[in-house]
Amino acid sequence: MVKGFTSRLHKFRSNLHLARTLRLIWSVTRGGASFTVALIMIESALFLGALYVFRLLVDAMARPAISTEEKSALVIKYLLMAGGATVLYVLVRAITAWITELQATKISEHIDDKIHACAVKLDLAFYESPAYFDTMKRARDAGPERPNAILTNLVDITKNGMMLLVMGSVLISISWLLLPLMALFILPTLMVRVSFADKMYKWRREHTPLERKSSYLSTIITSDVHAKEVKAFGLGNYLRTTYRSIRRQIQDEKLRLTKRTTVNEIITTVLATLGLFCCIGFICISTVKGNTTVGDVTLFLVIFPQLFNLLNALSSGISNLYQNNIFVSNLYELLDLKPVLEEPAQPAAIPQKRDVTLAIEGVSFTYPHARDATLSNISLQLPAGKIVAVVGLNGAGKTTLIKLLSRLYDPSAGKITMGGIDIRQFRSEEFKKQVSVVFQDFGRYNLTAADNIRFGDIDGNRPEDDIREAAMQSGAHDFIRKFPKGYDTTMGRVFEEGREVSIGQWQKLAIARAFYSNSRFIILDEATSALDAKAEQELFESFREKIGQRGVLIISHRLSAVKHADHIYVMSDGKITQHGTHEELVSMPGEYAHLFTKKPVII
Repeated sequence: MVKGFTSRLHKFRSNLHLARTLRLIWSVTRGGASFTVALIMIESALFLGALYVFRLLVDAMARPAISTEEKSALVIKYLLMAGGATVLYVLVRAITAWITELQATKISEHIDDKIHACAVKLDLAFYESPAYFDTMKRARDAGPERPNAILTNLVDITKNGMMLLVMGSVLISISWLLLPLMALFILPTLMVRVSFADKMYKWRREHTPLERKSSYLSTIITSDVHAKEVKAFGLGNYLRTTYRSIRRQIQDEKLRLTKRTTVNEIITTVLATLGLFCCIGFICISTVKGNTTVGDVTLFLVIFPQLFNLLNALSSGISNLYQNNIFVSNLYELLDLKPVLEEPAQPAAIPQKRDVTLAIEGVSFTYPHARDATLSNISLQLPAGKIVAVVGLNGAGKTTLIKLLSRLYDPSAGKITMGGIDIRQFRSEEFKKQVSVVFQDFGRYNLTAADNIRFGDIDGNRPEDDIREAAMQSGAHDFIRKFPKGYDTTMGRVFEEGREVSIGQWQKLAIARAFYSNSRFIILDEATSALDAKAEQELFESFREKIGQRGVLIISHRLSAVKHADHIYVMSDGKITQHGTHEELVSMPGEYAHLFTKKPVII
């Protein structure tokens, strides 16, 4: 039994993370935390003073040896003192509550920002891992609220603890057995609540994937992302039923856990109530024997129920503090994640000359947690001012190639160089500014048209004319200029006054974003897939003039997008199987010529 209690105590202490949480709170509130503690001490002192004066008042009223006038004067004196102390106590308590709320808000905003900062710094690899989304889900659930709750718990525990010292000292003056006896009966309830916190924490971790799945289904049902297909295929009721089934499973299991804990807590609460009456019986017997005064009995009857409630509140506060702390460990689990891509200790300077080549040299790559390589011994070059194309069937590894070129991942073998320097020797932020990508699943930002383009060089201090120029190059200017607010028009229908545009027009904005950047290389991943034939022709007919000295890598299944490239690479199963110009590849046996002959308009 002793060993089991020791084990529980060790687990309780190891799960608290209290020191780290206190440092976090202090880093945000600083002097505010000290001020709150000072107010709590003042509040407790005022309560003690009012209680002490009340005791003097009772004793004065029960004193037989003084005259009525003297007794009336003492009563008025003690009433004024007790009333003044009580008014000050109420004022200080209200101020303490307001300051606590103010600090809690600051902590909430700080934690929210820390979660966002963590999400910003982490590599793409985390966003392609289910484990990361489980961690993020738990952190978001625990995040801003739990530290707030911990601050509130600490304030309440400190306040109740000081009140306990005040009331306990009075109770001990009556009999030293009363306070330990009450604490002994309250302790089982505390143990039940702590045990419930451990079980709930374990249950939450195990059910995070199921919680995420239900959230995902809810998003499908309620958002605009899948609305057209959900309505067209009549998926709404099926998704709703599936969501409801998952939520019912989660709630049933949670209720079973809560039910068991409730039964245990009822038992311990009954024991604590019996303890209350044991204490009352003890003081009654002591009074009958003449061991206590009338003032002591009156004081006992006044403070004893409060003290009992205070011990219950303290027990609840400690168990809540424990529960909030073990759940806030989910937040620390996220904040402790570190980027996988390493930054160089002594970063190399980005080459100043514009005439540089981005080259892949014998690169192989395997995704984390995958067994088979996605790319094997890939080599290609993207010179400045040249257009290079990569073609291949779906699953050939083209998208993975883009991720490596933009340093969203590092190769498992081989290297990627810019101007002959391994890109891992550059600071990742500086290198990423050298490569702009229009992804196949490009972002559609429900912000202004100008912002959609400006994101291509968000750190630059560029004139508005550059935004217009990029839009003209991509063809986006033709539809933007027709909006009443022009480039200040919000894209999409998520917000009021937003203007929905076609997928092709969204793609023109994404291409304009790439043109707006100051990058040396542009990668277009199926970047014209949503454009009509005329728009695509207009984009490519003066494409070399638009790119200037930039190197461009085009990945496309359209012949019109790749046939004018200076060099074409053919990928299959993660390898380069052919390369050359369009004329060379068509004239030689191989996948390129086979696909082109079979489907004259598509390769």
